[in-house]
Amino acid sequence: MRLFQLMILTALALSSFLVIAQHFENNQLIFPERRILAFTYKGANEEIIKSTLPRIVSNIGNEPGSWVYEWSKLASYYEDQGDDFVEDGYLEKARDSFLISSNYYAMAWFPNNYLPEEKVAYQDHLRTYLKAGNFFDSPLEVIDIPFRGSYVKVYMHKPVGIEKPPLILYTQGADQFKANAFPTVSDLVEKGFAVGTFDLLGTGENENWKITPSGDELHLSILDYFINTNGFDNSRISFVGFSFGGYYAAKLASRNDPRIKSIISFCPVFIQFTGRSIDQIDNILRSPEGAALVNLLRKAGAENPRDAEEALEILSSFSLHNQGLVGSGKNIATKLLIANGTNDPLGPVQDMHLLYNSAINADLWLLGGAEHCAVEYLPITVPHMADWILNN
Repeated sequence: MRLFQLMILTALALSSFLVIAQHFENNQLIFPERRILAFTYKGANEEIIKSTLPRIVSNIGNEPGSWVYEWSKLASYYEDQGDDFVEDGYLEKARDSFLISSNYYAMAWFPNNYLPEEKVAYQDHLRTYLKAGNFFDSPLEVIDIPFRGSYVKVYMHKPVGIEKPPLILYTQGADQFKANAFPTVSDLVEKGFAVGTFDLLGTGENENWKITPSGDELHLSILDYFINTNGFDNSRISFVGFSFGGYYAAKLASRNDPRIKSIISFCPVFIQFTGRSIDQIDNILRSPEGAALVNLLRKAGAENPRDAEEALEILSSFSLHNQGLVGSGKNIATKLLIANGTNDPLGPVQDMHLLYNSAINADLWLLGGAEHCAVEYLPITVPHMADWILNN
């Protein structure tokens, strides 16, 4: 096993306190720099984001000055621009405009996708991504996969000119879904992979189910489907998961399914986020981080997501340590890569080491002083991830 530390000397000096989502302090909107970096990486314009934020005076509603309205207004502008490009025959420009539009619609519903106005923005986000997908080098395919008496959707991105490419099945977290990962997915496709993105149970279009510790059963059902349909290189199927998707990627690795070639668990949250005490959870629920935690607990079926005792009971059930999957010897045989920044209180370095030391054949990449999911490193790290999968 190797321990690989990717350090960039010009990394930003980042705070040790992680603020997850937008909130108001003294009637002033605070949107964490980490989130601005993330949405900029996904296609938004940093200057436009920073010039829009002062106009926002409310997190609810769909009136001028509300979070949903201001980002949706921007998204609508770029969607109209894309439609004009299509009419004029500029299809690559149309694709890019639709992707920008989809990203701003994603900002409009972020992070909850709960209120009615957020649900509308989410559907607009999907709709504009599908419009962009018509103009990908290999047009986007939407695949309905049977699951528990219903269906889940996989967005399949394929490389051009490869008949049966290796397959990556890709998930994000509890507040980032299958249609807002294009820069990362595009880098992987350029390396010759087909990439199928899908929503975790309890999130995105899979809200008919709850987030539960056994949510990786969905991953296995999707794996079964693609192996049985035999449209890809079945000998080279890998999973990549970010954040809460990284949690399920780590749990999936512990199943030691021989059909899975390798797994990347990027910024996984699996011990620290589950809490240590009712007082700790109560403090988080009362902090600016509280809204994001309430969102997760709601998706997990909490009757009162602001009740610290109920929250601790739910969260502790997710701990891979409590489940005996990490910290009790080298139980993981699947080839595994773990990666994260070193300044992530949700997925601290000690948790990354615990997962690393629970695997027989693993690599650990610690990305400078970055916070959760190390977005500032992704343009460099993702191509290396693709190479890691190809080499393993």
